[in-house]
Amino acid sequence: MADEITYRPLADSDLPLMADWLNQPHVRAFFQREPISLDGVVAKYGPYIRGEIPSHSSLAAINGTPLGYLQCYRVADWPDFQATIAVDDGISVDLFIGETGLVGKGIGRRMLGGYVDQVALPLYPGERVCWIGHELENVAARRCSAAAGFTPVREYDEEGHRFILMVRESIR
Repeated sequence: MADEITYRPLADSDLPLMADWLNQPHVRAFFQREPISLDGVVAKYGPYIRGEIPSHSSLAAINGTPLGYLQCYRVADWPDFQATIAVDDGISVDLFIGETGLVGKGIGRRMLGGYVDQVALPLYPGERVCWIGHELENVAARRCSAAAGFTPVREYDEEGHRFILMVRESIR
């Protein structure tokens, strides 16, 4: 049996680890394009930790060891993003595996599927639809989301990049 993936809220003490992860080549390719300093990570993610931004940030772990980052938010709380993806309801999820040695091992689909069911949808009990977007070139992420139950809907443009919007209906 595979080790269980658990989730906990992102904390200030996690920010040095986040800075390391965000500067890894596999994360920089699609999630954090520019190098970021620890001060930059504190400035960017501190407001999430303090609840100043309408989003929930979490770390995923196996046997207590952090392996990746996830965040979820109600699409309507981000009107610019809502207009970009042209949907009226639901939540959206973003994620990355931070630990390089765990990339490509099937953990991402488990991490994403568990997060949607155990964390994201319970945080927003009125929502029944979960959205995720991936750059078209990020074939591994698209496969990961498909394996976690997401299906492609349509393409869209964001910040000069072409994305595929995928959806997963709630099973509750």
